[in-house]
Amino acid sequence: MKYTYAYKTSDGIRHEDSMNASSREEVFETLRAKGIKAIKVVAADGSKANGEVRGVRKRAVVALVILAAVWAGVVAYIGGERTGEGGHAGRVTLPLESGTRRQVIGDMAIIEKGIRTGWADVFAREGDRFLASFAIPGVKAGQRSTSEEEMRRALEGKVAPQPTDPIEVQQIKAMVEGMKEEARQYLAAGGSLVDYGKRLVERQEAEIAIYNRVKNEIETIRKTMAEDAFEAYLEERNDELRNLGIKPIVDNRD
Repeated sequence: MKYTYAYKTSDGIRHEDSMNASSREEVFETLRAKGIKAIKVVAADGSKANGEVRGVRKRAVVALVILAAVWAGVVAYIGGERTGEGGHAGRVTLPLESGTRRQVIGDMAIIEKGIRTGWADVFAREGDRFLASFAIPGVKAGQRSTSEEEMRRALEGKVAPQPTDPIEVQQIKAMVEGMKEEARQYLAAGGSLVDYGKRLVERQEAEIAIYNRVKNEIETIRKTMAEDAFEAYLEERNDELRNLGIKPIVDNRD
C-alpha cells in the first residue's frame, strides 16, 4: 500500500513524501533507519498514524471536542424525523461517517479530474456518478440531473474495485459501494431516495461549512502567533479535519 508521510529537517522546514509499505509501522521503521522522524503517516485508505500523540496540546483536544459536538449536531439533524415512502411518519436513521467516505489519496491530477467530471470515466451508471459526487467529504458536488430510476439501477449494480484499477479509482469505487449500502439501509428504514439525496447535500454543505470555519480561524490566529507555534497549531487543527474525513488546510504563506 502507498503511504504519504511528513517530516521536518533540522532547519525546521516541513517536507512530504510517499513510499510503498505493508504497514504504517514499517514506514516509521524505515524512516527511523534513515534518521528521519516522521510527524505523520497517512495510508491510501485514509487512516492516520501519528508519532506525536503524547504531545497533543490541550487546546487541540478542546477544539476537537468542539468540532465533534458540531458534527454530532449535523448527524442529529440529518438523522431526524422524516416521512417514509409509504407516507408514515417515523424516525429514519441515516448511518453517517462509518469510515466509508474520506479524502482520495494519490495523483492529484487524477483526483481533480474525477471531482470535476463526477468520475465519468470510472462509472457507467448515472446513479453511481451521483454518489461519487458526494463521496469525498467537504468537496462541493456539481449539479446533476439524476432520476430515482437511475439511482435504483445503481443500487442494484456493483462497481467492485479491481486490482488493476489505479489506487485513486479503487478508493472512489469503495466509497460509492459504501454509500450504496448506506442508501439501502436508509430505504429499509422507511426513507425515500429523494430524501436521501437531499441529506447528501445537507451533509456535504455541513462539511464545507466546518472547513471554511476552521480555515477562517486559522487565518485569524496566524496574525497572533510566532511561526513555530503557528505551524504546530495548524497541524493540530488539520488533525481535527482529518478525523472528520475533511481535507486539511494548506498553508500558502511565502
